[in-house]
Amino acid sequence: MTTHSTTRLDGSDMDPVELESVVGSLLEPDCAPAGTVRLGPWTLEYVAPRAFAHTLRLLFGARIYDVDPLSGPARIIDGGGWLGLSVLRFRQLFPEAHITVFEPDPAIFQLMCRNIERNGLQNVTTVQAALSGRDGQQTFTATGSDSGSLVAAARGDVVAVPTRRLSPYVDEPVSLLKLNVEGAEADVISELGNRLAAVDQVLIEYHGFAELPQSLHAILAALHEAGHTYVVSHFDESNKSCVPPLRVTEDYRYFLLIYSRRLPSRAS
Repeated sequence: MTTHSTTRLDGSDMDPVELESVVGSLLEPDCAPAGTVRLGPWTLEYVAPRAFAHTLRLLFGARIYDVDPLSGPARIIDGGGWLGLSVLRFRQLFPEAHITVFEPDPAIFQLMCRNIERNGLQNVTTVQAALSGRDGQQTFTATGSDSGSLVAAARGDVVAVPTRRLSPYVDEPVSLLKLNVEGAEADVISELGNRLAAVDQVLIEYHGFAELPQSLHAILAALHEAGHTYVVSHFDESNKSCVPPLRVTEDYRYFLLIYSRRLPSRAS
């Protein structure tokens, strides 16, 4: 695939021409279902090219995971790393941060690790497990794309994966918690309990799926109780259920991005 030389406004800006060239190549009808692309200084291995392209646009074009400077010492917990693009973005933004990333799908986990290793990312701890409300093992639907889930309806191979509670990883302050866990976010936040107050900034992709209980209210209440101020965004114009004119149907399916942080006036 053809890419162009990279010109950055600063160390965290991706050249939009190069980004769209790579995205366009991934969206071509004859794009290989798996392979590698070159983007800026990185060589990235991918599967599910359309989902990969969409994620590139969101993270490096729309910059949906860009947050305020991290509180120190900089610690990021990334729940749901998929192919490692969120880790790459966080490393761009916060070169000194320690990142702990969770990914349950066994094949995707190996691919994510290869992307982290081949691009020389240091100070990253990888955990092959799904974040959940309990430690143990659960069935997981592996889709081969970014929609594998412990709880949501999906088409794929059902495999057993280890599950981990988040609270043991928040035994000291966390600068940023990001969750993209395909419907398990409410269970993870509930299990975290009062340790959520030890997290400075939070990013949660909320999955509003008809087959799952509505839990947005519970997540927002937990953030409020932990002293966080939050905003909620549909974050993507293709997320049609959240763009007017609004409708609620029996088979509703939508996504929201929740961002929150502990403002000094509330944390004191």
